[in-house]
Amino acid sequence: MNFNITALLSTVDRFGNNFVSQAYQNLASALTGGGQVGVAGLLLTLYVIVWAYGIWSGTAQGNPAEITFRLLRAFAIYALATSWNDFQTFAYQMLNEGPSAIGNAMLTSVSANVTGTSAGLNSVNGVQTGLQNMWDSLAGSTTSFIKNLGVLNFGGYVLGAVILIFGALLVGYALFLIILAKIFLWLLLALAPIFIVLLLFGYTSRFFSGWASSIVQYVCVQILVYGFCAFFISISQSYFDAVNQANAKVATSFTEAAPLVVICVIGILLLSQITMVAASIAGGIAVQSPRFGGMYSRIGAFGAAMGGSALGRKLLDRTGWTTPGERHAGRARARLQYTQREFEQSADYKRLAKKLTETA
Repeated sequence: MNFNITALLSTVDRFGNNFVSQAYQNLASALTGGGQVGVAGLLLTLYVIVWAYGIWSGTAQGNPAEITFRLLRAFAIYALATSWNDFQTFAYQMLNEGPSAIGNAMLTSVSANVTGTSAGLNSVNGVQTGLQNMWDSLAGSTTSFIKNLGVLNFGGYVLGAVILIFGALLVGYALFLIILAKIFLWLLLALAPIFIVLLLFGYTSRFFSGWASSIVQYVCVQILVYGFCAFFISISQSYFDAVNQANAKVATSFTEAAPLVVICVIGILLLSQITMVAASIAGGIAVQSPRFGGMYSRIGAFGAAMGGSALGRKLLDRTGWTTPGERHAGRARARLQYTQREFEQSADYKRLAKKLTETA
């Protein structure tokens, strides 16, 4: 039961920060050629050549304002693509720390009017502390529920396991979305030098736009998860307060424990909508996160595919995974296919096919 959410996310953050810093600097060094003329310098030179050709052909402007704007733009792109310190100052810190700061600010505002473990959650890890309190309450209620009913009561173990499973699904789903968004955000930020350099040219700038849209989507996923956790923790705190009071007296009954299952189910269903909301904001495709019924539908699709082959039918029949009606229908299809093949080999079919060919 000793599960520390803050320590887990801190470990993930520490690994991610080191990874982004090292990967970014390695890519930047590769683009600059390690102090010599590298790919970034060649692209910058090519940009100047293309611009000069545009001025000569009349497709680009060469007035002082245009020259100043283009030079500043090229300098900013080159600096962000090759300098980790500049990128960390202007982009990385905001994108990496902004979502959790927004969620904690929301939790601070909504937790001002609640009691119990959600009161005064105004630290930098407020959302993580709220999730930790929720998990501790669910784990404690399971233990207290079993002790209250008696350790020899088998039904108590079943109901306690149900409470703990749904609580683990809720907290685990929230952590999954947070870690998923963090990891892919770090991967995209580590590739920043490549996509930032592509912003130099109009044709390749579309790749930068797609990269930036993906970053916005994963940032939105984190913001929405943190904001949802802040709001959900606050509105459900009264139920957890009642459970915590009963846990302290080892008097938790089904009356206090049953609402927790409903709360966890509601939370899981609401969390499953976050990726679609983030995709609608960023204009991308929703992140494919696990959903209820997804595994069952995949198993059903696999069974349908297997059922369509002779080997699949044989395996399904022997393992007893098909109903009698399905077996009868399969045998009827097999007899029909066998009759069709026999007719295709008959003399009447060959004569008819020859006439149709001659007529055509």
